[in-house]
Amino acid sequence: MYYSHFGLTGPPFQLTSSPAQLYMSKEHREAYAALEWGLLHEPSGFTVLIGEVGTGKTTLALAILARQYENVRTAYLSNPKLTFEEMVKVIMKQLGIKTQRRSKLADLEAVNDFLCALKPGARAVIMMDEAQGLNDETMEQLRLLSNSGKPDEKQLHFVFIGQPELLRRLTNPSLRQLEQRIGAKTVLNPLQRAECHGYIEQRLQVVNGAAERIFKPGALRYLVRHSGGIPRRINVLCHNAMLLAYSGGARMVDTRMVEAAVTEYDSLFSTLRAQAPGGNGAPVRRWLGRVLESAALRMLALARTLNPHEIRVLDEEPESAAEAQTDGVALEKPGPMVHTS
Repeated sequence: MYYSHFGLTGPPFQLTSSPAQLYMSKEHREAYAALEWGLLHEPSGFTVLIGEVGTGKTTLALAILARQYENVRTAYLSNPKLTFEEMVKVIMKQLGIKTQRRSKLADLEAVNDFLCALKPGARAVIMMDEAQGLNDETMEQLRLLSNSGKPDEKQLHFVFIGQPELLRRLTNPSLRQLEQRIGAKTVLNPLQRAECHGYIEQRLQVVNGAAERIFKPGALRYLVRHSGGIPRRINVLCHNAMLLAYSGGARMVDTRMVEAAVTEYDSLFSTLRAQAPGGNGAPVRRWLGRVLESAALRMLALARTLNPHEIRVLDEEPESAAEAQTDGVALEKPGPMVHTS
């Protein structure tokens, strides 16, 4: 694999969510604390985490679930397109709830009995990812489900994780009862410039690498500037730029390679926005994942346009006057992207 070319022990910029690779920026620490409060203490029944596509919401959720808090039983749902009855069955399976009868009423009674049997202070928490894809009827049914259990103790809690449109959805009059039940809301914003550098460095350190050994200074600045502070976009750009360097036999990534990776990425997503299948949620996310993985092959084809004889390792990379003037400029924000959370 290409990563061995750089002396790394594994791929540093994987596209899948992994709690082991969680980078705790200031925003991530605050969002993590909010999720933890929701799991352990929030009495209202609902917590909401909002973030743009690719900011790391799912990674945070998986990191929280990996903690396995005492007195907290958890379930995780990632497909908002399931019917309410299907969601209840998934919740029951993950919580170990069984019933001999097969009906919606029997399932709801089984959930209620399970909650009532919990010892004092214990609770069940349901994390709903891609929550912006829930329809109004399902949201209302989940609100009603949250009333299950002992009447004097809120034992069932929901954590909705979604994109900014979820907040807009919750302002609809039809969802006013649910909106009033939400006790904690938090927003996960993109990384700042220094945090982008820290994120890249952490990813490389995990696989025995360092940014200064792989990216030339100008290339790293260009990449961070065009990342928009979105961790997933950083992963894709770093991966593709390193792939270009590998295919050309270069030991370091230069600005030309990062420019090519940015151009290819923007071109790819322009095509995706025009051709993406309708709807949100897990099917689109899986489809997008396959497309992003195939982008590596496109980058290899693009590498042929770079003359490998001209790619050589330089002690210092010359910078253009325009690039040198951008150190104090804010990050360039990426355009609208396919929703993948």
